[in-house]
Amino acid sequence: MSTTALLPFPLLPSLVEDPAKPLPSATAPAMQAQGDRALVERAARGDADAFTALYRRYERPVFGVLLRLAGGRRALAEEWLQEAFTRVWLGAGTHDPSRGEVRPWIYKIALNTARSELARKRYRTPHVSLDESGLDLPDAGTGEGRIAARLDDARRAEAVALALRDLPDFMREVIVLRCSRELSFAEIAEVTGAPQGTLKSRFHRAVAALRAALSRADGGAR
Repeated sequence: MSTTALLPFPLLPSLVEDPAKPLPSATAPAMQAQGDRALVERAARGDADAFTALYRRYERPVFGVLLRLAGGRRALAEEWLQEAFTRVWLGAGTHDPSRGEVRPWIYKIALNTARSELARKRYRTPHVSLDESGLDLPDAGTGEGRIAARLDDARRAEAVALALRDLPDFMREVIVLRCSRELSFAEIAEVTGAPQGTLKSRFHRAVAALRAALSRADGGAR
């Protein structure tokens, strides 16, 4: 059963509000200036302001990873985001600085959330969001060349999204974490539990698969 009701703030505040908007607390500026480790330590003692500052710092990049792992299904990624940060809130006291920094710890929780949900429900239906591909409706002044270019970009984005969906989970995870959030292989090793050498091999195989998919898409458009 989901534990999101235990979050100390309304769900997804930054996704529906301006992320630059000050937090509704007199201690918010001080919280935002704190480092990750200090925020986690305060959150472990029940400090909701500290946790909210940590959430706002990471919710967008973590959401980006979850969105790609969810195949572009925004509602599903939002559900996973809520669950992941609930686990961060409830497990703040379990973070051990001697075993790693906060950033890979948060991504590990998010990845494990996605893994458990995928294993439980196996969301495998292909889905490509036009919003995520960058395609929107052209205005009246847009020329045919620009429209064609945008459609081409959308076609390539769809090809990548479909190729990403078809990758084995262990390959999709490493390329999303490396390319989407620019985590180092050392950080990805902390997140996934796999050796760096194995991760590098998976990454290069995934890149080759995506390049092949793009090549096929480009060839099919000619």
